[in-house]
Formats: sequence, structure tokens, C-alpha cells
Amino acid sequence: MTSHIGGIFRDGPVRRVLELAAMVRESEGTLSLDDELRRFVRVTAATSSAEWLCPVTTVTALLDHVADLCADGTDGMPPLFRDLLRRAGAGTDAAACLRSLTGKLRALDQRPADDHGQLPMARWEIGVRFPHLAGFGVNWVYEGDHATLEDSFQAAVESEHPFCDAFLTPLTAEAQSALVLFPSERAMTAVLTPVIGWATPQALRGLLRTVDDHMQREHAAAP
Repeated sequence: MTSHIGGIFRDGPVRRVLELAAMVRESEGTLSLDDELRRFVRVTAATSSAEWLCPVTTVTALLDHVADLCADGTDGMPPLFRDLLRRAGAGTDAAACLRSLTGKLRALDQRPADDHGQLPMARWEIGVRFPHLAGFGVNWVYEGDHATLEDSFQAAVESEHPFCDAFLTPLTAEAQSALVLFPSERAMTAVLTPVIGWATPQALRGLLRTVDDHMQREHAAAP
């Protein structure tokens, strides 16, 4: 198998769509394929960079390409990918499974993005949208090295000084995004906090204040 084709199977959007389809199959009716694919479309459209790099039209083209490879009997697909195809299709024809997913994605991509009130974020979607908030909890909160959240914020910010931008830019962007998407405590604690345990409106605002204070104190331009 040529390397550029092999990359389709190892990682990327084809694998992600099949993982979602397999997750739905294995949920025994608990999850909806339509809902999970709607979330996939929403994640892809969540940032301009993701949509620019790999829009849903590209995803569906890749799925069609893999379906053609399956229909032609092309050998060389990695065993793990073949197993994923079997799980996603529950034993049905691989090419038909892929084309079915393609059709569903194309149809869903024509609709406006789903409101989070109508279609709450799934755990996997939160992991994709807020990886830095999740990582902050693992690295700075859950081990109990600091007496308060505020101490954790201060220690984290100071640990990266003076090269703060790479750490603080995505972290604060996710914090502000979470406050916009989940403006009330009830909304946030119903969806985000069960996945990222330290993330409450008060905590996220405290993080943003700490970062803002640090930037004004340590990085403000001289008068």
C-alpha cells in the first residue's frame, strides 16, 4: 500500500466517523447515529481552521474513496481498520456501510449547525473542543498540590513565564468559549463539569482574571 493511501486508514476523519458509527452500534440503541454525525459536523464547523483544513465535503470524498477501494477488493487495509469497519457496519458490506455514512453526512452538512440547547455536547465532543481545559485539571488541579483553585491558576501561569503565549492562548480561548456556550451555572454543570470536573463559571472567570492580571503586570508594554 502506498503511504498516502495508508494514511487514510491510520488516523483522520475517516477513522473518526467510523469510530462514531461503531460506538453507536455498540451502544445497543442508547446512542443515535444521526445525533453523533450531527455533532461531528458541528465540531468540524466549530473553528475556521478545522473547516479550512478538512471540511465535511473532503471527509465525504475520503469516505467515498475508501468505499471504492472496498468495492474493488483492494487489499492492504490495516487489520485494525478492517476491524473498525466490521464494528461500524455490524457485519454488513463495507462499501455499503461507508456510502451510507457518506450520504448521511452530506445531508446533515446542508443544515444549519445544531444549537447546543437542542443537541447537548457529548463527552467525546467536549474532549475535542476543550482539550486544554481538560489537561489543566490533570496537570494542575486533581493532584491536590495547591490549596485552592486560585493557587493552581497562579502556579500554572507563573510556570510558563515568560513564554506564556503557547500555553495561555488556547487555554484562555477555551475558557472564554465555554462561558459563551454555557452562560449559566446550570447549563455548564449539566454538560461540561461532569467531564471536566473543575470547570465551573466561577472557576473559569477566576482563571481568566489570573491570566489578565499576569499579562498586565508582566507583559504590558512600557509607557
